[in-house]
Amino acid sequence: MSSSAPYTIRAYQPGDELAILEAFNRIFARVDPSFTPRTLEEWRWSYARNPSGTRIQLAVTPEGRVLAQYAGLPQRALVDGQPTCFSQSVDSMADPEARKLAREPLFVQVGRAFDAAYGGEGAGQDMLMWGLPVPVAYRIGKKQLKYQLVRQQHKLSVALERLTLPASELVAEEPATLPPDTDALFARFAAERRALAVRDRAQLAWRFEQHPQHRYRIAAVRRAGALVGLALYRKGAFDQAEDGLLVDWIVPAHDAAARLALLAWLAASARAEGCARLTTLFADTAPEWLAFQQHGFRVHATRYFLVAWSFSARHDLEWLAQHWYYTLGDTDLA
Repeated sequence: MSSSAPYTIRAYQPGDELAILEAFNRIFARVDPSFTPRTLEEWRWSYARNPSGTRIQLAVTPEGRVLAQYAGLPQRALVDGQPTCFSQSVDSMADPEARKLAREPLFVQVGRAFDAAYGGEGAGQDMLMWGLPVPVAYRIGKKQLKYQLVRQQHKLSVALERLTLPASELVAEEPATLPPDTDALFARFAAERRALAVRDRAQLAWRFEQHPQHRYRIAAVRRAGALVGLALYRKGAFDQAEDGLLVDWIVPAHDAAARLALLAWLAASARAEGCARLTTLFADTAPEWLAFQQHGFRVHATRYFLVAWSFSARHDLEWLAQHWYYTLGDTDLA
């Protein structure tokens, strides 16, 4: 595009963050009366510090003003034990005042540029892109991008007095930081799952310990000194309700004793923080979906729809819907 064109579509360059923040805070404040402006520290945590990398495409004027953005939070991932990458599409925006500059919506243009730049199975590319879009973004993405519905996302929730927990011979404790043997636990856990984001110590530390807004608590359970389960928790709002939130779960599926010990810790923590319920989120194909219901959790609809598009012929969305393990911690919702 020539220098006289009203905008250029390109990848993020260091220094763009101030213009991105100005556009983000201006555009979202117009559509959401309760919007809280994002800070530079929050932006840097989300994008610059993510151990899995950065994914941003922009529509930028010659003066450096950001008119539109399509961004993703990449996740190093394993599919059938092989390293790859997923990304959650987030923070997409287009300046309503820029509509007259283009025949095709800028949201669509930067979305296509994002797919072209990052979609694929090679190094630095994302095999799977996914998101939980608002209705208007879903309608546009389904019609003009590659959005495909995976499922209406449900949650598991239980009133604490209805939680059924037989005694466990194990007891969960709360370490001050992620245990040094977190990677070994994740390796055993990942061996059971065919598709999931990497939950090594570096990624979990970024996601939970270094979060600029929220404080997450860690629960760990050991057997004969070996780490056999981890859970991440915080009190917070999800799907328009405030609960005790189980945001991540790394427990081999067969280890009922570790599951019971962690659920007991989670229930006690939620009670101590004044919560009435414990809530979490899994795919309905995960073994935890039924296991948690045996302890009193019940299925409830949420307002969210999970959409995705795959760049792998071997692992289409039907396959991924069956085998992809994810939790609240994979999303930006909690």
